[in-house]
Amino acid sequence: MSFRVRNLRAMQIGVIGLLVTCVAQVTYWVAEEADYTRRIVERLSKEYDDEVPVAERLVALGVPKDEVERLLPHVTLEGLDAKVPSALLDELEDSRRRRLRRYGWEGSFFFAALLASMGIVAQALRQRSELHRRQENFIAAVSHEFKSPLASLRLAAETLQLREPSPESRERLTARMVSDVERLEGMVSNTLDASRIAEGRLHLEPRALDVAGEVRALLAREGCQAHVQNVALTSEVPDGLVVKADPVALQTVLRNLVSNARKSVQQKSGGAIVVRGAREGREVRIDVEDDGVGFERRENERLFEKFYRPGNELRRKTKGSGLGLYIVRRFVEESGGRIRAHSDGEDRGAVFSLWLPASEEVPA
Repeated sequence: MSFRVRNLRAMQIGVIGLLVTCVAQVTYWVAEEADYTRRIVERLSKEYDDEVPVAERLVALGVPKDEVERLLPHVTLEGLDAKVPSALLDELEDSRRRRLRRYGWEGSFFFAALLASMGIVAQALRQRSELHRRQENFIAAVSHEFKSPLASLRLAAETLQLREPSPESRERLTARMVSDVERLEGMVSNTLDASRIAEGRLHLEPRALDVAGEVRALLAREGCQAHVQNVALTSEVPDGLVVKADPVALQTVLRNLVSNARKSVQQKSGGAIVVRGAREGREVRIDVEDDGVGFERRENERLFEKFYRPGNELRRKTKGSGLGLYIVRRFVEESGGRIRAHSDGEDRGAVFSLWLPASEEVPA
């Protein structure tokens, strides 16, 4: 891996060096052409001026003026005097200026093309660096996400193996084990979903779904863990809201949004999450609102990028891999909907709003 990275970096440095060399070459070419045309005009002007005494000498020797002007076409005679017409000199200078303008336009075009190429390469380098940082964060997050529940599961299993616990302890241990397994399952599901999206193997089968029923089913699964974490999880979705979406995709979207909100609220040692719904024209709007830690407004769009998580992974307190919201956006967009994140700032909560196509069909 490091060998490939070094080769890629060497190639990128080589490309930048080549572009810089091309810029220097174009600059030299334009300057050289400007100097060349200047020298040509000066040489021709001198040659024309050298013809003047020759013409005057021929006239003095009695050569007819017509013959002199035929022999020396760049000289005009006025009596016994000869001179180079100013119009001829102006024509030389105009020709020089036209050539310089042409060189200038061509050089500017090459400059623009080279600068654009350098900008593209620089942007690719920045994106590669950012992607590498996110991938490192993802590896660290996944390692933590797997290590923590596995260690908890092992501890609970060893406790059950060593002694017969009381009914209350058994219930607590089994609840913890179920929670850890669900955490692992969610991580694996997100990773597989991201892989399907990246490989273009995402196939949805939309049908009419009752939003209130889907939300109730989700809260029933999440309610126990939310209660343990001192998170109040409620639904204000009215009955009768029907969307056209894939059931697995909708549950994945809702689960990730609620899970994301729960982690945000948990950082403040408790709080509330409310899921709301309303009909808006041909769409159904679903809001997942929390009073957690929130985020800076500039993060609104970046939150949905793959692997993106604000801050340093080694110092971050929240759990996650940076895939949840990326999967949410892709599932929503593939379902013909849209999603938006909003927060008034840190420690001021957040609202994730999504719009899905409404359906007039009756849910099965």
